[in-house]
Amino acid sequence: MTCCLMTAKAAQGLGRLFCRFRYPVSLPEDVASALGVCLPNHLSFEELMEELKGAECAPTKLSRFMNREKAERHFRSAVRKETFGCFSIFSFYFRQGWMEFVLHFDERSRLRRVYLQHKDIKQPSGKEMPLKSGEQALIKAQGF
Repeated sequence: MTCCLMTAKAAQGLGRLFCRFRYPVSLPEDVASALGVCLPNHLSFEELMEELKGAECAPTKLSRFMNREKAERHFRSAVRKETFGCFSIFSFYFRQGWMEFVLHFDERSRLRRVYLQHKDIKQPSGKEMPLKSGEQALIKAQGF
């Protein structure tokens, strides 16, 4: 039993090493972890982008009206992190260019929108990611 477990761990480590040849800086699992979606490391970059742009790809770790600090914490594995007054940018580097997630916050530092940006996305502001409703969070934030 121990031998099988060690072999499985060795195979997993070897698979991760091969992923690093394809993705030397950021991995698809880094993006998946930040968003709370399932994206395997064996995806090509083109497949990764298609998954992220798809209508069914909705972040499970982020919700509308989420506290800014909590939302930003999910992106701790980003290569570059920039914060501004009403938005933050979290960047992951791939050979095909920077993939950025722009989080927009309202005046009370609650998450309102998330955009995926990459040079291959033609919309000027990027592709808006669907956020689950945080109505309960809004009610709690207003003190009701």
